[in-house]
Amino acid sequence: MNIPVSLVSTVLNDRHGAETLLADLTKQTRLPDEFVVVDGGSADGTYEYLCEQAKSVPFRLQVIQKKGANVSRGRNLAIDKAAHDVILTTDFGCRLDANWVKELVAPFEQDTAVEIVTGSWIIPEQDVQTPAQWAEWALSGGKLELQATPTCLASTRSIAFKKQVWLDFGKYPEDLTLTGDDAIFSLWMVSAKRKIAAAPKAICYWHRFPKLKSYWKEARRNFRGAGEAIFFLNYGIKVGVLLALEMLSLLTTVTLFVLLGWGGQIWWFGIAIIITMLIWSKRLIRWLTAIQFLSTWGKASYWLWIIGLELGNRINGVVGYWYGFCYGFKRCQGCRVRMQQLGVRRW
Repeated sequence: MNIPVSLVSTVLNDRHGAETLLADLTKQTRLPDEFVVVDGGSADGTYEYLCEQAKSVPFRLQVIQKKGANVSRGRNLAIDKAAHDVILTTDFGCRLDANWVKELVAPFEQDTAVEIVTGSWIIPEQDVQTPAQWAEWALSGGKLELQATPTCLASTRSIAFKKQVWLDFGKYPEDLTLTGDDAIFSLWMVSAKRKIAAAPKAICYWHRFPKLKSYWKEARRNFRGAGEAIFFLNYGIKVGVLLALEMLSLLTTVTLFVLLGWGGQIWWFGIAIIITMLIWSKRLIRWLTAIQFLSTWGKASYWLWIIGLELGNRINGVVGYWYGFCYGFKRCQGCRVRMQQLGVRRW
């Protein structure tokens, strides 16, 4: 049985990503029957390029421009316009294995009861080039990937589902500023005990940022979405409290050194250092482990990026989370109410 499928995605000012994604789709061993793209108002020629390519690609390419639409709105519009019941989703800027569509669709064809299929993603080792990318690679122990399982929190960059599941979910929440909608969907689909299959060989290749500031921006943006919807509360509270303790201990140590260190009461400073080291011990061990990992690749000179990446991500993540938490009381009540109705876990 060869069921028809619709691939959907959103894009904004990513002409290069459009070129590479279409190139990967045309090389698929099993082509999507259609590809529905919602453009949020690109000003770099992306929309025009996609419209032109619609005349020649070996599948139906439907391009819709909705200026000002956020990601959730774009996804909902694309799925609304999709002609087929089985929906595949990915993100522009990703690359797709040649068997990605085939592997992601296969579970639906093997078992008609399957409602959702999770796919895998991986960051290719050869794409790790800049100090910031090496820092992220080292902090993860060289395993920047998600191996698909029926209970993993799958991303929209590699997932498929029946349109009715999306309707039962209530569509993606459009009152979130930018991110968090796919995480809520993944949390719900597992807790709601939908019929989920995994397609670990449906591999999407995800590319990362070359500079630290882009990682920091991503952390702030992603956790802002979590705060707006109020989920991952364990991150907002636990990481927030630990970060505050770390910063307070560091500030206290520096202050004591300045005030007492040269005044014959150096022992106060010594006590402060011991307390600070205890509070920072887990963080220091993590950094030392990552630096040791880098040294095996001859990249130990990038140690400063490890500290900058993790501290920057944690600071921006916590700030973004609590900013979103407060902002959401005014703008994201619809999403919060729906999460409560769907029984999506907050922690």
